[in-house]
Amino acid sequence: MKNILLLSDFSTNSENAIHYAMHFFKNEKCTFHIMHIHKIGSFTSDDLMNSPKESIYESITKEPKEKLEALVENLKSTFRNANYSFETIIDFDVFIDAINQAITNHKIDFIVMGTNGASGVKEVFLGSNTINVVRKVHCKTLIIPEGYTFTPVKKLLLPLDPHDAIGGKQFIELLGFIETYKLHLDVLRVNPNKENPKLEQEDLSNLALFDCSYHVVNDVPMDFAISSYMQTNTIDFLALFVKNERFLEHFFSKANTKINLSKISKPILVLHP
Repeated sequence: MKNILLLSDFSTNSENAIHYAMHFFKNEKCTFHIMHIHKIGSFTSDDLMNSPKESIYESITKEPKEKLEALVENLKSTFRNANYSFETIIDFDVFIDAINQAITNHKIDFIVMGTNGASGVKEVFLGSNTINVVRKVHCKTLIIPEGYTFTPVKKLLLPLDPHDAIGGKQFIELLGFIETYKLHLDVLRVNPNKENPKLEQEDLSNLALFDCSYHVVNDVPMDFAISSYMQTNTIDFLALFVKNERFLEHFFSKANTKINLSKISKPILVLHP
């Protein structure tokens, strides 16, 4: 039984990510915890005065509760999967605190979310909520691009910069993911400045027992290497090893190891140390 946390702000993009999850996990027994994190500040005194017989909690949760219930009914009727069960969560905590609490309380295995929220305000790459989840939440996270339609997943690309190593918890979790969903692994080692010539030998040694494709690209920026590889190879998924202390540098700097996620049109699996 898997516990999947689905984040919903009732936007088209979050609903699209939820639908992706319905397809992706269709062969597994899952409980989907659909969570809406509400901002207290969006309510006014008029909202509370309209329902004087209800408690404050009931007043401010009524609308999101109805929306979540309608969403669940729609998912049940659309996907009709006997392996699926649904729970709803409404929280008023700080966004990241609410997610971390849900992960602990419900033993969450995966988070699934879209790249941008209902506000339509986009960060440079992902959207502020998605960025914060990647940076601050230590749970396997599936990020679904805006408007992406599910297709069967067969090949996963793992790009590695000079600071990434094959091994440790992240790689073990990735291997488990690949085995569960019967994926082929493509490894792309990118050395923009030829920092460590021994990396290729180490990689080949660590990958000797695995059926995978391995490629090395030298003297090319990470961003360009990934983009070119995905254009010339059929890739259905991208996996990223995220080291929190390097996150901003890794994604936002002008360095050759930068990854511009706005150019990645496929779902992304984020793994933490």
